[in-house]
Amino acid sequence: MELYQLKYFLYASKYENISKAAQELRVAQPSISKAIRSLERELQVDLFERNGKRIELTYAGKVLRENISSVVWRLEELPDELRRLGREMDIIKLNAVSAVPLLADIIKQFREEEPNVMFVVTDQREKTDWDICICSAYPDQTYTYGKELLTEKVFLGVSKESWISERDQVSLEEVKKEDFIMLSRGTVLRKLADTRFREHHFLPKVAMECDSTHLVWNLVSNGVGITLWPEYSWGKRTDVKLVEIRETGFFRSIFLLHQRFGEMSSMAWKFSEYVMDYMKALEKRAAR
Repeated sequence: MELYQLKYFLYASKYENISKAAQELRVAQPSISKAIRSLERELQVDLFERNGKRIELTYAGKVLRENISSVVWRLEELPDELRRLGREMDIIKLNAVSAVPLLADIIKQFREEEPNVMFVVTDQREKTDWDICICSAYPDQTYTYGKELLTEKVFLGVSKESWISERDQVSLEEVKKEDFIMLSRGTVLRKLADTRFREHHFLPKVAMECDSTHLVWNLVSNGVGITLWPEYSWGKRTDVKLVEIRETGFFRSIFLLHQRFGEMSSMAWKFSEYVMDYMKALEKRAAR
């Protein structure tokens, strides 16, 4: 089996469409079809069931994908990683699960001081291959290998065109008829919302659930609905007003986690301290 054959197979299985795989890989469709047929002959199994332009993995195809995907993607990344090592660049693997708008500014400032550092940034809660992870938690939650960066109040985020934007504070009862845009279940902010709403006997009118914070921001700014909006980590927008919730308990914490397995580089530790100093300064400015 050749690496290119396995790569073409994975892209075809990803899209279940040869044309889309070819567009993503920027190769001709016949090249992918030929590679897959050659792979099937070598393995003596059918990897796809074909129905016109649409293809679907067979059981054998699913087994193959499960066993090779992580290896092939790792081999794909390896040349770039070796080239980076050849340039003697410091690499920091950052898993930015929360506070992304703040981290963009932090990384920019840090690289002005350390121009040779390179960041490999992901945003997946399940990912474990990182040096530093920025995540959110309930205010009373702690992590053995982490440091609490800040505790932030959670507001209602509303469009500047909404009647609610004329208020500085509002009760849940007053917004019971408003459309809520909620993050998907399983996120800390959604768990906080569900818990606090239950405590205050409030049943929101949920118009949409979404796992993309960027989409939530844009939907709110366009007046599609309202949402829970953390004070610092979601940043400020000129087209969104943050209105205080009169009921109590709407807070969450932001944590910086260190990888418990293996040693971090001195540059990763330096960035970790830089993030903590940045967050302390942010809270001090807000307290004035």
